[in-house]
Amino acid sequence: MALILNIETSTKTCSVNLSKNGKSLGVNEITSEKYVHGEKLHLLIKDLFASLNLSLKQMDAVGISAGPGSFTGLRIGVATAKGLAFGLDIPLISMNSLEIMINCYDNKSNNDKALYFPMIDARRREVFTAGFNSQKKQITDIACPEINYDFLKVYENYQRLYFLGDGALKFKGEFNSKVVEIDESVPNSSTGMSYKTFEKFKNKEFESIPYFNPYYLKDFFTG
Repeated sequence: MALILNIETSTKTCSVNLSKNGKSLGVNEITSEKYVHGEKLHLLIKDLFASLNLSLKQMDAVGISAGPGSFTGLRIGVATAKGLAFGLDIPLISMNSLEIMINCYDNKSNNDKALYFPMIDARRREVFTAGFNSQKKQITDIACPEINYDFLKVYENYQRLYFLGDGALKFKGEFNSKVVEIDESVPNSSTGMSYKTFEKFKNKEFESIPYFNPYYLKDFFTG
């Protein structure tokens, strides 16, 4: 059995999820434009365990979103995860925030010629993103590109491009709707971590607690 606390703080959503053997037992999260992670994260964790009548000492591992995303959110989330892992002498497991997002998405198509881009706002016309195929396998590197027609041209061999999440909202109505579909409803939620962190736990894919740091990608994004 593996009881894993999953923490996702890469965006304005502060989310914690407790999973057992890869299945969610419960989630506690809050979304605020003020980025309240520093005030709310520990309370969300405390309330989640209390609601499930469980103790922190029963945890087998801590999962954390490594980024990219908000500098402040990632710093707080990683510091909390490392503190719990060190204090309880349990493993630390990481996932990138874009993989977490794609795991929260219900595919609308199994089209092999479709490509999916979960997007986290990086200010101006830039987003943190990576391309995933219809099987949710990452097939492009994580990057912070400017989203424009030059970006679309790189993927012109694909019939359909899906821009996902709150970061994609600012491009709504801008591109040819026959090529680009935008679904801003895809959340940045720790519920997208449950299965993968359990798989990593079984395979002992752990991070070094003293040396692990967030994947900021863009140092000056401080939201």
